[in-house]
Amino acid sequence: MLGNVLTLGYTLILARITTPTEFGLIMSAFAWIMLLSVFLALNLESGSIKYLVQYRETGQSGRAAGFIRLNRMTILGLTLASAIVAALAWWAGAFGSDEAMLGVVAVTVVAAPVVAMTRVYGRHATALGQVLRGGVPIMLVRPAVIFLLVALIWLSGARPGLTVYMLLFLAAFAVTALVQALLLRKTFGFAAGVPKQYDEARKWFATGAMMAPLLMLRDNLKHVVVAAAGLVLAPAQVGYLALALSIMAFVYFAMKAVDISTSPQLSRALHAKDADRVAELLDNAARLKIAGLVAGAAVIAVFGGMALELFGPEYRASLAPLLILLIIPASDAVFGPAQIVLNVTGRQDVIFWVAGLSTGIMVGATALGGVLGGASGAALGASLSYAVQQLILRSVAKSSAGTETSIIAIFQRLRGQ
Repeated sequence: MLGNVLTLGYTLILARITTPTEFGLIMSAFAWIMLLSVFLALNLESGSIKYLVQYRETGQSGRAAGFIRLNRMTILGLTLASAIVAALAWWAGAFGSDEAMLGVVAVTVVAAPVVAMTRVYGRHATALGQVLRGGVPIMLVRPAVIFLLVALIWLSGARPGLTVYMLLFLAAFAVTALVQALLLRKTFGFAAGVPKQYDEARKWFATGAMMAPLLMLRDNLKHVVVAAAGLVLAPAQVGYLALALSIMAFVYFAMKAVDISTSPQLSRALHAKDADRVAELLDNAARLKIAGLVAGAAVIAVFGGMALELFGPEYRASLAPLLILLIIPASDAVFGPAQIVLNVTGRQDVIFWVAGLSTGIMVGATALGGVLGGASGAALGASLSYAVQQLILRSVAKSSAGTETSIIAIFQRLRGQ
C-alpha cells in the first residue's frame, strides 16, 4: 500500500512541476520501459513458482541453475537486439533531430533490462521463499527513491529537461537492483558451480508465453493504456490520461484488495464444493466493492475538479477521462472475481485466451478512442474493453463452473433467504 501511495505521490509531483506535454512524454517513456522489460524477459520468470520449486524439492540443481541462467541470457540477448533496432531507427530518422527525444530513447533502452532483471530475480526469490527480500526493493525501494529524487527537484525549484527526468528513473532502477542484489546475495548460491541443464527450455518458454497476457493486464494495465494512447495522442493529452489513470488506480486497487483477501477462503470453498459458502463469500465481496466504488466515485465527482486544478488549470481536462476510467473498477465490482474461480477450477486456458485477446482489443480500442475523442475517447476505449473482458470471464465461470460471480449473487442470496 505504501508503494502505491509513493507512486501516486511522485506522479502528482511530476504533474505539478512539468507542463502537460512534458508530463505526457515522461509517462509514455515510463510505460514503454515497463512494457519493454516484459518483452526482454519473455515472461520466463512466471515459471519460477512452478519450475524452481519443483527442481529444488527434487534435487535437480542443474535444471534450476539452467532456468535462472536462461532468464539472464534471454534478457541480455534481447537487450542487444533492441539496442540495434533503436540505433537503426535513429539512423533512419524515426526519432527526429530532437536531442531530448534521443536521450529519452537511449535511457529507455538502458533502463528496461535493469527493470527486467529486478522483476525476474524478485519472482525467483518469491519461488524460493524469499518473498520480502525479492519484492520489497520493487514494491517499496523503487517508488521511494523516485519520490525522493522528484521531491528534491520540486523543492529546489529546478526545471530540468526530459533527459534528466529519465536519468532519475534510471538511477532509481539501478538503486533498486543494487538493494535487491545485496538482499539476495546468498539466495542463489546453490546454482554456483553447478552444470547448467536446458533440456526443458521449451516448457519454460511455453509457460512464459501462456502467462504473458495476464501479466500485461494484471500488472501493467496503466502502462498498456498509456503506451497505446501515446501512439495517437499529443503528449499533453497523454499527460491528462496518465494523471487520470494514476488517481483511478487507488479505486482499482481497493477492488483488487477485496479479491486478494477473499481468494484463500473462496478457493477452499470451491474445492470443498460448498455452494452456500461460495455464495456468501461472493456476496460479501460484492458488497464491499460496491461500497468502496460508490465512496471513491463520490469523492472524485465532488472534489476531483478542484484537486486537479492544484496542478494547474489545464489539468482539469483530466477529470472527464478520470470519471470514464471508473468503469474499470466498476467492472470488477459488478462482475466479481471470475478469474479466481476459473483458476481454482482448472480453466487457466480460458484466462490465457481471454487475457490475450483483451490485451490486443484494449490497445486497438484505446488508440481508436484516442483518434475519435482525445484523452476521453482513449479512456472510454480502454474501459469498455476491460469491462467486456470481465463480462466474458464471468460468463465462462457461470457456464463452466456453475458459479455466479457477479452482483447477481447478492440478489440470489437475498432470494434464498
